[in-house]
Amino acid sequence: MREPGTIRERIFNALIQKYKADGEAALVQIDALIRGDVVPDHYNLTGDIDKLLAKIAFAEEKMATLRRHYGTN
Repeated sequence: MREPGTIRERIFNALIQKYKADGEAALVQIDALIRGDVVPDHYNLTGDIDKLLAKIAFAEEKMATLRRHYGTN
């Protein structure tokens, strides 16, 4: 059964879910890096966390932009 709503609403909701998932995936990776759940020869910890934080910020920015221009929620 298809999700109810217009195609616009469905696309909007799908993108919001994608951006939330992208941000959550990066947070999980950061948590694993901070706890030490990584390969022992991992030397660029701060660089990798910086890149992951950029992914989170980009996902949040895209979500805000989508809501600002096309959303009602």
